[in-house]
Amino acid sequence: MTKRDLGNRGEDAVCRYVEKYGYRVIARNYSCPRGEIDIVAENSDTIAFIEVKARREDPLVSGADAVDYTKKRRIIKTAAWYSYRHPLDKQPRFDIAEVILKNDTPSAIRYYRSAFDMSDSGVMLSFR
Repeated sequence: MTKRDLGNRGEDAVCRYVEKYGYRVIARNYSCPRGEIDIVAENSDTIAFIEVKARREDPLVSGADAVDYTKKRRIIKTAAWYSYRHPLDKQPRFDIAEVILKNDTPSAIRYYRSAFDMSDSGVMLSFR
């Protein structure tokens, strides 16, 4: 099984997870010139930009720790691009979902709401 296949399984599991909590998935693997976001989901008042990290059991680096400063900047820039193209009337939030795989099957999800915000990135937004 390829790394992309494992990632897709993780994303499928996270989509089911957030839908269970009242979110509607509005985009998967949203990409633009600024980067890519795994899942964009919304509920009545929030739009969540979700980074999914699938990890086999007992990884050396957790999924949340794998989202470093550079990755956060890219996600924030991509979310800003998304917001520019699809004006938002909801509060944006940046989440990380760590999917634990056992025998290449999702066995647990660690979900970090508001895992980071724009102050973590030092991003100066511009759409030129």
